[in-house]
Amino acid sequence: MVYLIDANIIIRFLVGDNAEHLTISRGFFEQIELDEIKAEILDVVLMEVYFVMTKFYKIAKNELIEDLKKIVAMSGIVGDKVLLIEVLNVLEHRNIDFVDALLCAKKELYGYGILSFDKEVKRC
Repeated sequence: MVYLIDANIIIRFLVGDNAEHLTISRGFFEQIELDEIKAEILDVVLMEVYFVMTKFYKIAKNELIEDLKKIVAMSGIVGDKVLLIEVLNVLEHRNIDFVDALLCAKKELYGYGILSFDKEVKRC
């Protein structure tokens, strides 16, 4: 079975502001890292984590991206890891929002065209 990870599991793991949730989420990620369980992080979940962590918790973008890359790289994470890492790379190197980074990543990885009025997105 593959588990879908909700944003709150990742946020509690990174923030650690609730001892009970931190212990549980840490346990999940230990199992994922050891490849004892498989889990997928959907791109929309990653977007929610990114938004909450940067806007609500005011976590520095580069620090957060580094942490998220480590999570995505865990051996038990399945799904389109290459896409998620590319989205994080785009966010790291460009001053655009998550959805625009996702569009750029899909364009780069899969050769998609982009229909947009946003000049920054069309240039990616």
